[in-house]
Amino acid sequence: MQSANVFPYKKTLKGKLSEDVDKGFYKNILNSVLFLIFAFILGRASISYVLFPFGIAFFAALVAYKKKYFFVGLGVWLALLTVPGVNSAKYLLSMAIIFLLELFLRVKPTNALKASFITLFSLFASGLIFSYSYNFLYFDVFLSSYEAVIAMLLVFIFNHSLSFIVNRSTRKVISNEELVSLGIFTAVFILGLHNLNIWKFSLNSIAIAFAVLFISYLGGSGAGSAIGTTIGVLNVLAYAEAPSIVGVLAFGGLLGGSFRKLHRIGTIAGFVIGAAIVAFYTGFKIGNSLNPYGIGLAALLFAAFPKKYIQEAEKLIKGNKNLNDRDYSRKLKEIIAAKLKEYSGVFEELSKTFKQSNEKILDHKDISYLFEEIANKTCSQCVMYKNCWDRDFYSTYKSMFELVEHLEKGKDINDNRLYRKCIRFSELMSTTKYYLGIYKISMQWRERLKDAKGLIAAQLKGVADAISDIAKEVNMNISFKDELEQVILLELDKNGIQVEDVLVYETDGGSTSVKVYREEGYLSKDLEKKIASVISEVMGERYERKDRLYGIDSKGRCVLSFAKAESLQVITGVSKVSKAKNRISGDAYSFMDLNNGKYVVALSDGMGVGYKAAAESTTAISLLEKFIEAGFDRELVIQTLNSILALRSAEEMFSTVDIMFLDKFTGKAEFIKIGACASYVKRGASVEVIESSSLPIGILEDIEADLHEKKLKEGDFVILVTDGVLECFEGEKEMELLRVISEADFISPQEMADYIMKKSLERCENTPKDDMTVIVAKIWKKIYV
Repeated sequence: MQSANVFPYKKTLKGKLSEDVDKGFYKNILNSVLFLIFAFILGRASISYVLFPFGIAFFAALVAYKKKYFFVGLGVWLALLTVPGVNSAKYLLSMAIIFLLELFLRVKPTNALKASFITLFSLFASGLIFSYSYNFLYFDVFLSSYEAVIAMLLVFIFNHSLSFIVNRSTRKVISNEELVSLGIFTAVFILGLHNLNIWKFSLNSIAIAFAVLFISYLGGSGAGSAIGTTIGVLNVLAYAEAPSIVGVLAFGGLLGGSFRKLHRIGTIAGFVIGAAIVAFYTGFKIGNSLNPYGIGLAALLFAAFPKKYIQEAEKLIKGNKNLNDRDYSRKLKEIIAAKLKEYSGVFEELSKTFKQSNEKILDHKDISYLFEEIANKTCSQCVMYKNCWDRDFYSTYKSMFELVEHLEKGKDINDNRLYRKCIRFSELMSTTKYYLGIYKISMQWRERLKDAKGLIAAQLKGVADAISDIAKEVNMNISFKDELEQVILLELDKNGIQVEDVLVYETDGGSTSVKVYREEGYLSKDLEKKIASVISEVMGERYERKDRLYGIDSKGRCVLSFAKAESLQVITGVSKVSKAKNRISGDAYSFMDLNNGKYVVALSDGMGVGYKAAAESTTAISLLEKFIEAGFDRELVIQTLNSILALRSAEEMFSTVDIMFLDKFTGKAEFIKIGACASYVKRGASVEVIESSSLPIGILEDIEADLHEKKLKEGDFVILVTDGVLECFEGEKEMELLRVISEADFISPQEMADYIMKKSLERCENTPKDDMTVIVAKIWKKIYV
């Protein structure tokens, strides 16, 4: 007999519930004790030892928040009993009225206005009642009014403080109102510690110094001076302390916050130095609220304060900054980037749709459809139809396959079974040729349609990738270098260069750019070099102007862009000869600088000579330039070029493409060769050959380019040629051309290109067999004057 496992589900649930109840119970006990302490201390705080509105306001705000805390009124009343000469019965009556009215009117924490007016009425009414029971004076009415108004205002302040204190364990963000209210709450709490001493240590003095040190360390010089000023002013107003205490605490908080980068010891030193300086100049007349014993003990307490609580407070301050610094420009970038990603997803989905439909097109109709059309046209009325297509179906079908195969290959059809058997063979032959021609044309157009849809799919995928890249750029994190901007502005001013503004920013890639804004549009070469020199000196690296034309911003100012200077530069020379004089060359080329510090050289050779070849090669180079400048992926560019050239003409047209990308910062070169002739890299007397085995673009549906990488140095020559140059040589053409290049000894790339062209023409007796183009690019180390 198997035993059953019975899990104590109810017991576990009960245990969990009891654990939650225990936590809630202990939390209530802790809050109750904490609020009793607050009530007692705030109850002792007074204005000139006559008015005690602080404890009453705290009681009204707390009862409005939660009625169960009504017992804190006992703490306020006990505090008043410790102060001689206070009519504690008046305040006890006002608290009773406040509790009853808030209970009857169901005041909630959100009804701070209602609670404040209840406090105003209760405190003023109880003051009038007790004034009437004694000798009624108008001054008593004034004091009651003054005290009631202050209590009403404090209810608003304490309401914001309590919203954080009650839920302090779960709160991660604090608002400005709560932060200011907590500061005032702290200052009032410190007032309640007045005249509470332990031996030579004043609790008031310890609390003042600790509060200023703590806030200075968390919030910096601004927050430190603010809390120092607040506490100092309240002490002056409440207990008629010497006004100099305001300056002592404010300046101490300012220096303490300024030195917080030196950790706690720096904050303590800054506060002590600041307080001592002001105290010295005021003759140490700072009253009883601050003394050296209290400052010393407060410094020790602050130094030993648990790091965990400081970190929690720092998180709250950081949360407040995040709450206030709502960087809407960054949020706008995120929204735009998300929207662009959505668009990218749409285009990618469209690309997949076209690709799937393209795959369906590849499923050609079975050739049986062709045989069915031929049979219906020729055999349906024949007397032998049933014999051929019913009784002897498989033999007839096989014979039709053989007949079509013979017609395709141009073989003799006399040995075909249908030739000997079919009584209408001549009609069958003509019908078969007709439908076979239609079938072949249909298949050709199907292939063209398939290529077109494949091109659309590839283009849509390219657009999706491009939009995705744009989204990444939009969402790029850019850090602005404020300190560098100030230094550059100062140095430009010292050099007598007047500018409106300077912007220095660093992108995710680590590249730093500098923009200089001027009112004047004209800038001489000498002044431009002077600005670049100042920027280079400040940045510690050589910087140069990147844009050839001046930019204009939205304010109409002239904008000059500077970026890190490239270590290499390229000079290119070209030599061209057409096969026939006065005819257009079928070769096309391009070389240009790209924005990312790259240099590209491209050479294309269209099939044949003349206008058609020129149209193909020019199209290839023109599209290549546009795609590269737009930032499209290189593999996509090659596939797109291949598809476009294959579709743009009904005839077979193709072109070779030879490309070199050079990184002018590192000297790394990438060679992409598609059906192109060998390229050459000449370094001194040695020459290296870079060969290609790929087919030209425009022939096959998919094409693979040959990729080669090489590190180039100063003084290297890169030579790209078309096949017309190689056609001038006999035997091992690449090796013959290599010898010509190795013998060339020139500094100028143009002279090198002309020399190679001249020697090549000499080998073919100045009669080119094809269009000829030689491109020579020389790598130089960039020289700055």
